[in-house]
Amino acid sequence: MSDTVGRERRIGCRGARKRFAELNNSQSASSEMSITERAAVSQHLQACSGCSLEYRLFVLQRATFDAVAAEPFSPNEDFYKGLRARIARGPEPARIHQRGESWTAALLVTARQLVPAMALLLLLLLMLGATLFWNRPRQLETSAQVRPRERVMFPDMYDYPEPTQDDVLETLVAIEEK
Repeated sequence: MSDTVGRERRIGCRGARKRFAELNNSQSASSEMSITERAAVSQHLQACSGCSLEYRLFVLQRATFDAVAAEPFSPNEDFYKGLRARIARGPEPARIHQRGESWTAALLVTARQLVPAMALLLLLLLMLGATLFWNRPRQLETSAQVRPRERVMFPDMYDYPEPTQDDVLETLVAIEEK
């Protein structure tokens, strides 16, 4: 966002970030920035600490890339001698017991590594238990299971419970109300 106040031009954070590369190349003759734009970006960098930090990081990154690209790397003869000696020695044997390590420290490290696996196993067991608990078929209770002593067997195929006094009274009241 840029606006012109008199002859002074102001640039926002987004505009300043877009011009970092041009500001860094301001020493070259091919710079496309005008003097007023360069001054506005410089003024914004002085006023805005966030953009100033980003510009310093940008300049440092560019300087690092330029330094790496300018100097080719070639190892010296000592590097190759050490590498050949290391290859000739072969692999180092693994240490079984490090100095200062106790069996309690090893047990603690092992336990720390097993905690996520145990938590996952517990979660799976809970999910399996909940699935089995909620998906089991429900048993319907019959009147014979509710009051087994009051069962009366009629000659037909149905099993009816013996009516209680309350059942008889409710039936009589219902008949009288009709």
